[in-house]
Amino acid sequence: MADRTPRVQDLDILRPPPEYVRLSGKDIDISFVPAGVALEMMVLQDQLDELADTPEKIERLQNNRELALRMFDVQAEYCAKLTSAQYPEMDKAWLLRNTSVRQLKILINQVTRAVMQSLDTVEDEEIKKAAAVGEPSP
Repeated sequence: MADRTPRVQDLDILRPPPEYVRLSGKDIDISFVPAGVALEMMVLQDQLDELADTPEKIERLQNNRELALRMFDVQAEYCAKLTSAQYPEMDKAWLLRNTSVRQLKILINQVTRAVMQSLDTVEDEEIKKAAAVGEPSP
């Protein structure tokens, strides 16, 4: 007789421990980025890379105020994808109206680090999975 014990794939164990950034009295969980939000952020990451993915572009940013403002604007939009997913009122316009430049820069750094760490974890899991079944890594 076949084993009738239910099997459960617990995906909750893949969720990282919570990590929060507090802004305007609200705790924003930067450790968990929903897939839809991550996809939207990846589009913005492409725009950020286009502005600053080489030393020459970074130097151009430092010498061109218009490009630097564009970079800051895209970074604010990038953060707003995550903040507004948790608190709909915390969109890009809200961030620009209600944070100081210093607060927004720290938020940008924290969100970027958390998203990159999350993506690295996914890539690490895929590499481990491929190695376990003898496939070439992605």
